[in-house]
Amino acid sequence: MTSYQKSDILELNCLSFNRKKTCFSCGLSSGFKIYNTSPFQKRFKRKFESYGITQLELLGSSNIMTFVRSSTPNKLTVWDDYQSQDIAELNFETKITALKIFMDKIVVCCSDSITVYRLTDLESLDRINTYPNPQGFISVRENAEEQLKVLAVPGTKRGEIVIKSYTDNSYTNVFKVFDQQLGQIQLNKDGTMVAVSSIEGTLIRVFDCKTKVLLLQFRRGKKKANIYSMAFNEEENILAVTSNRGSIHFFNVPSDAREATKKKKEKGGISYGKYGMKKERGVLKTNLTNTLPNIITFIGNELIVIIKNGWYFKFLVDKKRGNVVQKEELLFLK
Repeated sequence: MTSYQKSDILELNCLSFNRKKTCFSCGLSSGFKIYNTSPFQKRFKRKFESYGITQLELLGSSNIMTFVRSSTPNKLTVWDDYQSQDIAELNFETKITALKIFMDKIVVCCSDSITVYRLTDLESLDRINTYPNPQGFISVRENAEEQLKVLAVPGTKRGEIVIKSYTDNSYTNVFKVFDQQLGQIQLNKDGTMVAVSSIEGTLIRVFDCKTKVLLLQFRRGKKKANIYSMAFNEEENILAVTSNRGSIHFFNVPSDAREATKKKKEKGGISYGKYGMKKERGVLKTNLTNTLPNIITFIGNELIVIIKNGWYFKFLVDKKRGNVVQKEELLFLK
């Protein structure tokens, strides 16, 4: 079996999908590269002689992006690749741990805060203080115009989450999801449900964002693990989870989870609902020959896995037949 543990000559510092998942970005030790997600294809690259890129987010499929240079980890740069130059900058007191960019806003995650800026003039619109978040755990969702719709971040207390809507019917919910520190956070496509892993990586809980009710509870395993990435499929009936255990777990998301919970509450039942009290196990599972950090996303019934040493995998996920088939594997950084 092929081993994929060795890093590429070009150090890969960060990975990210654009909002529509049509392409993914790689921040490198000497610049960046952009690829189409599926079908896989090289798009463009930029080399910098004196610094690398540690955080990178592409605006749609455009020439505009935000990134953080390795030489200035506290500085956000808005870059126009057509002009090959900076068009704006922002300085922060602490290291930037994550970035998100939309047609109307930029979200910047630092070690203990999240700040939302207007894209056109970089005016600060909102600030959320968080529990120490050095890994930049954050999830966002956009509307049809690729504008910021919902934001999910750690709260100020351990195990607490903040869900904030930026739509006309805006709301802010703060509630506890674990006794321990949060791990990965993942909103579904319309920002109505949020999946959250424990920092130990053994449990994943799914909540209704508006009602704060626990809908589902999944057990990834009994042994501790670092959850790398989570993704709902487009039909929102599967949640995929990857970890440093080298596995991909697929959990069933019942279509009636919220309705069943609602009826249970109306009858005076437990607030955790029909599915929340039981720790469901994965309905499907497959293994990677790689335990390095990765990001994942669904495109139709295919799961795309991008690994931090430059490997690309594509899996066909067939829930009805109960199997996962690897369709493609390639080394895109050489």
